[in-house]
Amino acid sequence: MNSKNTFVRTTFLCAVAFALASCATVTKPGSDVTLENLRAFEISFVDQFAVPGKRFDAAAFDAKVAEGNARFQDAIKNEKFTARKPVLRDLANQFKAEAAHLRKKASTGKVTKALAAEMKRDINDNFDNATAKKTE
Repeated sequence: MNSKNTFVRTTFLCAVAFALASCATVTKPGSDVTLENLRAFEISFVDQFAVPGKRFDAAAFDAKVAEGNARFQDAIKNEKFTARKPVLRDLANQFKAEAAHLRKKASTGKVTKALAAEMKRDINDNFDNATAKKTE
C-alpha cells in the first residue's frame, strides 16, 4: 500500500511539474523569445568589439555582423504575425546602424567604456520599445 501511495504521489507531482512547465512556455510567445535572443546577441556583439585598447579585427567583425544580419532575417522570415515584422525590420536596421558606428569607432581606436555602456543602453531601449510596440 505504501508503494502505491508513493507511485500516485510521484505521478501527481510529475503532472504538476509538466503543467507548470507548459504554462511557462505558453506565456512566453515565440516572438518574445526571439527578441530576447536577438537582444542577447547584440549585447554580446558590443561586449566583443567595444573593448577599449583592443586591436580591431575586421574579418571577425564582418563575420559577426553577417551573423547578426542573418539572425534578423531569419527572425523576420519566421515571424508568424505580420504586424510584428516591421518591428523586427526596425531592429535589424538599428543593428546595422550600430554596427557601422562601432566599426568606425573601433577601426580608429576610439572605443571607450562610455561608448560601450551607451551602446548597450541604446540596444536595451530599442528592444524595450520594440516589445512595447509589439503588444500595442
